[in-house]
Amino acid sequence: MAQTHEWMFYEVMWRGWTGRDRVPYPVPWWAQQAFRRWSDDFDSGTYESKEAALASNALYRYWHMVGVKDHRQESLIGQAGEIEPVYDKYCLSFFLHDPATGTLRLPQLPEGGRVEQRMEAPHLPVALTTFRTPEDVEFVQRTFAVPVGPRQRDLVVTRVTVGSPTGQLREGLLCAAVLPAGPSGFQRHDRNGRHITDRRLTFLRHLPNEQRVETNTGWGPVFDTAPEQFGVYGNPDFTLDPDAYLTRSPFHDLVVGGKLNGALEAQDQVAGLCSAVFAWPFRVAEDEVFEIAVRIPVDGFDGPGDLAELRGTPTAELEATNGEFWSAKLLEQGLQPELPRPVAHLTDLFRQARSQLLILSDHGEIHPGPTVYDSFWIRDSSVEATACSLVGDAALAERQLGTHYPLRFNRGTGRIGPCAEYGFYGGPHEKDDREWDSNGQALWAIGRYDRTSGPRTAFGAKLYVPYVLDAARWIRDNRDPYGLLHSGWSAEHLGERDKPHYWDDLWALAGLYEAARLAERIGAPEVPELWGAFDDVKRATGDSVRWVLGEQRRRGAWETYIPTGPADVGRLDSTMIGAAAYFHPLRLHMGSKLGDDIDLAARFTLDTMYAHFVTGGFRHDAAWYAYGPYLTMQLAHAYLLAGNPERMDALLGWTVGAGFPEVAGRSAALGAWNEQHAYPVASDFAEVPYSRWYMGDIPHGWAAAEYLLLIRDILFFEADEDRDRHLYIAPGVRPHWVPGGERVGVDAAPTLFGSPFGYRLGHDPAERTVTVEITEAPEGVRFVYPCAFGEVRSVHADGRELPVTGRDVRVPAGTRRFSLTYA
Repeated sequence: MAQTHEWMFYEVMWRGWTGRDRVPYPVPWWAQQAFRRWSDDFDSGTYESKEAALASNALYRYWHMVGVKDHRQESLIGQAGEIEPVYDKYCLSFFLHDPATGTLRLPQLPEGGRVEQRMEAPHLPVALTTFRTPEDVEFVQRTFAVPVGPRQRDLVVTRVTVGSPTGQLREGLLCAAVLPAGPSGFQRHDRNGRHITDRRLTFLRHLPNEQRVETNTGWGPVFDTAPEQFGVYGNPDFTLDPDAYLTRSPFHDLVVGGKLNGALEAQDQVAGLCSAVFAWPFRVAEDEVFEIAVRIPVDGFDGPGDLAELRGTPTAELEATNGEFWSAKLLEQGLQPELPRPVAHLTDLFRQARSQLLILSDHGEIHPGPTVYDSFWIRDSSVEATACSLVGDAALAERQLGTHYPLRFNRGTGRIGPCAEYGFYGGPHEKDDREWDSNGQALWAIGRYDRTSGPRTAFGAKLYVPYVLDAARWIRDNRDPYGLLHSGWSAEHLGERDKPHYWDDLWALAGLYEAARLAERIGAPEVPELWGAFDDVKRATGDSVRWVLGEQRRRGAWETYIPTGPADVGRLDSTMIGAAAYFHPLRLHMGSKLGDDIDLAARFTLDTMYAHFVTGGFRHDAAWYAYGPYLTMQLAHAYLLAGNPERMDALLGWTVGAGFPEVAGRSAALGAWNEQHAYPVASDFAEVPYSRWYMGDIPHGWAAAEYLLLIRDILFFEADEDRDRHLYIAPGVRPHWVPGGERVGVDAAPTLFGSPFGYRLGHDPAERTVTVEITEAPEGVRFVYPCAFGEVRSVHADGRELPVTGRDVRVPAGTRRFSLTYA
């Protein structure tokens, strides 16, 4: 049954939407999409009612984000420029009013006008929203987050300018609305008890002497310039009539009466739908602009001293500081991909993904999202930390793995289901959902970072006892009678929690491999013990996979594929995406760590998935009824490592487009991916499933990390780092990416060999030559260049001719320059 505030919100939004021709009401973009193709079907396993699902914004979770690196709370930007500090109780939105005609122009309802949005630059998390009305009045809203004052507390600043694009005289009111519902929804309430916070806006007060707003018990917006008009609205007589919220509203008052109610405070103890509007008159002509600035406290501020600190720095100076920080961080530090003009947008998106991970870091913990996923998972963080280490954000990776992982290492003597508590990596998520993959992921991430940071850092040695050794022993000692990890829900998208999943075993195998190699590097006496555990998991996993493959053949399956687990023989659905981990990120194919037969079956599994579940991107109908952007990137990366860059390129192309979806000409996202990508948004409502679908959080930290790792490995990746150490140069660079005169390259890129690598690749299509200059390289590492331009005819390295060995050009260690000709 719907709670009162959920039902009221549902009714107010629906009636506001249907009555928008009479009195425009700022119905958020996501609610508009829900009403566009309404269905009474909802996820009854998660929500108690359709009203609860709507109030939670279950289906259209798209927005933009600004924030400060390593701070706790992010702020969301909606498709009309709305600003929502995630853990506060309100959102802030702007609109225009013409008192002479009573006309309201809302960017949520740009009838006859136009709304455009973009990030100011790929490396600058500054959201720009431009709204131009049919009367040719235009406002531009610039929103960014920045630390302020001696304590460097988080503040969002939005600067709004009004102008006349045609130069003709325009006048009216620029208005700021404080509303209860933001881009993420109104009030999330689900059966799992996941409340981000109680977002009902039950009390609202304007403090004119301080030029700020109180929202419940917290601070709301602070105005640099005092508004000339204001009005605060609530539910003074505790009515249960939804229409009262529409008739006693600032929007109704402006349309019908031309002015606001002038009230300083209001309350709504029924539905928590208080609202307020503040207005500034403008008069502009030619190139004149009118500007206001609003400051939104994100961290805790309290008292006159904090108010003075919050206001102490001019907004122009704050914006300059923000630009300087992000320019230095993303343009001067870390991996800088050099890609040709046809694919320069990949570099832009690379920098944007880096900024998202840095903003999603909460004091060294990278969280996979700003709202419902604003928490710490070993699984997500293992990939995120590894991505950070390989693109040059090593300090963040080291803090996450060296500080926060030990805090999740369990030392108790109890039990977690069928497994021992001691030695298990995990907090509430991992314990409650039996996420048995976490130990393998922690060991893998620690081992990979130990390689990247190099022997001088001794990162692995500092963690070896107990965080590596005892975590490896936990894997050895906590398996089922078949030698596999127990049933659980490690990656929720891979199937049921009462079944085992090969995903867990693949991670265990990779983690034990890294633990054994780390023990070798530091000379630990447990090397034979760790290799024994690795061999046992390898045997059990290999035997189980072979049995499943044989059983499927016996039942008449003509396609070869590894299903999600041994309890799912013959299950040909999208849960088999877990098998992609064999290639990426675990690279178990290098050295055929499970045997040549399983290696071949894993390659066939990629093709089976592509044939059945890819239409542009990977469709995960077995779990979500939506696309999976990060799963699409996992599959693309697997194809890259498996030697099929053509399919990698096709999947990458879809992924890039999915980061900038548009619905009816409006941008739903600006270079970010949700964990899921809804079919209606992906198709501009050409495809609308009858049943409900699932959506998580955006920007999705795991997706951002997958993108960083994919672009990095397109440029180069390491292979066989423990035996015949070599690097693949430009393995994913496609011929149409590199026209004549353009270059591909990287500088000072971190590697798994512990020292940096850099190169420049040039292509001369007229002469049919490729030239590669190695600017720096790890000692003793040879190179392989898989030429995609054509059949190799000749190769020269440092003036010496090399034998032609097919399209894979093999170049000895120490080479500084090589060139080739192709047919």
